[in-house]
Amino acid sequence: MTDKLNLVGEFHTESDQRRDAERQFCRSKIQSSNYWVEHEFPDVYDAGQLANFPDAGEADLMEYRGAHGVAMAIKKFEVLGEEAVTVSTTSVNSAAQAVRDFNGKVRTVLEFTANVKNRSRLSSTNEVNTAVQAVYDEVVNACRQYANAIRNAPPAEQLVAVRALANSRVDVRDRLPALVTAVGARLDDNRDAAALAQCMRKQRSAFMGVGAVNSGLIGVWKVGNGHVTDLKDGTAKVDLRRINIVTRDEFESEFQTWRSRSST
Repeated sequence: MTDKLNLVGEFHTESDQRRDAERQFCRSKIQSSNYWVEHEFPDVYDAGQLANFPDAGEADLMEYRGAHGVAMAIKKFEVLGEEAVTVSTTSVNSAAQAVRDFNGKVRTVLEFTANVKNRSRLSSTNEVNTAVQAVYDEVVNACRQYANAIRNAPPAEQLVAVRALANSRVDVRDRLPALVTAVGARLDDNRDAAALAQCMRKQRSAFMGVGAVNSGLIGVWKVGNGHVTDLKDGTAKVDLRRINIVTRDEFESEFQTWRSRSST
């Protein structure tokens, strides 16, 4: 819509590869160059003042963003650890290929962890910053120790290193209670990364909705599609009548049609 803020869902990795094209499409659609990626939307103060990258604000509270990111990183690390248990039981004769395949999965987890960290910034709450950083450090250190252990090691020792990586899930999970406490999450199990991720996503969705409604801006704000789902289905309860909500699939349909016409 040309006269409202459009809160639009996306898959980050998909949209990151085509930002310029998306900006051109949105400009042609709403006659405005206002286009914000998830972490760049201006925050709103009570007085109505807008500011980019303040210490705190309503649009996407950094405490929740940081906790959400590392909770997802822990989830992925735990899946990696489960895979490591299986790989560690591989016969020595088959270890070389199994470890090579597993190494690709380790890199994927490291890349994801680095990506969510790069999308975040320090919050105004030192306790949260410390707890978030501790999780990042634990995940990265576990993967680094693994990489050092398998380098030039014989197959049998590589399998031992794989098992050690699996066991390091306990150390990573031990970082969760401090994080849960720091962000004030109420969970049945303060060592449940999936529950924390879900809780933080819901909280972020609500703040995004409030920030969007109160901004008074016109343009396009691209956010993770899970947040759009939370707002549309009422998981995050926000009165959205002053803005326009668009799912990733709805956007994708129109975007691909525009792109096809533009290329002819």
